Amino acid sequence: MKKSARGFTLVELLVVVAIIAVLSVIGITIFTGVQKNARDARRKEDISAISKALEAHVNTTTNQYCTGAAGVYCAPAGTWFASGVIPKDPSTAVDYAGLPANGAATYNVCATLEAGGTSCLANQQ
Repeated sequence: MKKSARGFTLVELLVVVAIIAVLSVIGITIFTGVQKNARDARRKEDISAISKALEAHVNTTTNQYCTGAAGVYCAPAGTWFASGVIPKDPSTAVDYAGLPANGAATYNVCATLEAGGTSCLANQQ
């Protein structure tokens, strides 16, 4: 009388576990890269929004982006944005570099990208 084989052998189980582990590592690696790209895209959109807000609120008589005490750096008002807040870096929640000083006629808003390099937008005047 023959015994019927039930279950999986140890080798079969090890092969399945190895395949799942390899697929998990590949998935995590791809997911991490996608997250970096998404944060970089957000940074580019944020500096574009800041640039557009500054251009929309420039004093056309004096060509100044901010008014107030000279040498004091200003930030766009939160009310200039649909979200009601000034965009900040998605990873560090820090303001973007390059906002104009009060009385300045230029700006150069920059974001450091995780993929390497920086993305900057300067005044259009």
